[in-house]
Amino acid sequence: MGWSFKLGRISGINIQVHFTFFLILIWGAFNFGGSAGPLYGLLVTVTLFTLVLLHELGHSVAAMAYGIRVRDITLLPIGGVARLERMPEKPLQEFVVALAGPAVNVLLAIILAPIVFGLAGGLGPMVLSMRSQPGLTGLLTFLLTANISLALFNLLPAFPMDGGRIFRAVMGTFLSFERATTVAVTVGRVLAVGLGIFGLINGQFFLALIALFIFTASGQEGAAVTAKSRLQEVNAGQALTRNTISLSPNATVAQAASLVMRGDRPDFAVVDPYNRQLLGVVSSSDVARAVERDQWASPMSDIMRPAGEVPKVTPNTPLLEVQDKMEAGSSRVAAVYDGPFFQGLISTDDVRRVFLFISRGGSAAGRALGKTSG
Repeated sequence: MGWSFKLGRISGINIQVHFTFFLILIWGAFNFGGSAGPLYGLLVTVTLFTLVLLHELGHSVAAMAYGIRVRDITLLPIGGVARLERMPEKPLQEFVVALAGPAVNVLLAIILAPIVFGLAGGLGPMVLSMRSQPGLTGLLTFLLTANISLALFNLLPAFPMDGGRIFRAVMGTFLSFERATTVAVTVGRVLAVGLGIFGLINGQFFLALIALFIFTASGQEGAAVTAKSRLQEVNAGQALTRNTISLSPNATVAQAASLVMRGDRPDFAVVDPYNRQLLGVVSSSDVARAVERDQWASPMSDIMRPAGEVPKVTPNTPLLEVQDKMEAGSSRVAAVYDGPFFQGLISTDDVRRVFLFISRGGSAAGRALGKTSG
């Protein structure tokens, strides 16, 4: 995710922090500090986001158990985001992955509850009022209530919360994925409207803003799933970039740089001039790095990504599968072959263009319009 820096690595997963995260640290330092001061408030904020990190790790571990690679976890002022290489394919898998995050918070609450009530002596339920008091008991009480709040909030049956995905997974056991998403989006939006009205009536404007966020995010999830399902109906041949620029392996960085500056294409196919077979791919960023190193006279063969590392598809490969292959291969392009013959390159830009076209209501007959632009 852009504007983030790497904090560390856990179980092969990069842990990142968005630069805006420092804003919430400053806010938390003064909001949670109380009589103990900003340092205590900073401690409370850091421990709170440690819970958020553990929540996202719960999702990540469950996803990896199904063979889904986790790209990274990024901490933001509004929470955390675990980026999966792909979404779970089956309702049971989505159910488990979605439930794993809140389950971590429930488990932590179960562990903390006897400790907190033990430290509080005979106060009983009144101990929860101590969460704002500085000290060990206050901090642990705060963590207990935070875990309960995180679990309950994330279990709301609305996207993008885990509860929305859990609800869709349950619906997906007897409905199609697209239909299950539609039902889950409708339920989530109804819930959002109810929360929004409640927030406005009671003067809880932050709750109203959350409701607006849920309403908008639910609609985006529905539109994305609908468009993505339709990508399955479009094949690579329909989205293929016909004006792929081919370069000889002996073409220089200087020649490629002139094409980059003209803005013709962000990716170039390096082909054998005799048999027209693909040898590799050079991106505009590859050319830019070569220019920075003053390699103006270097040939494409020195800077290209070999063809063996570029995902290969056929003209009949569904565009959704093409996208998955590019993501799995960490490549922004795929090479299209008709039998042994290289046909051209299809890029993430091409997939995005078709995706946007479909999202805006493009019909099956009109999808060819999306592939003629260069």
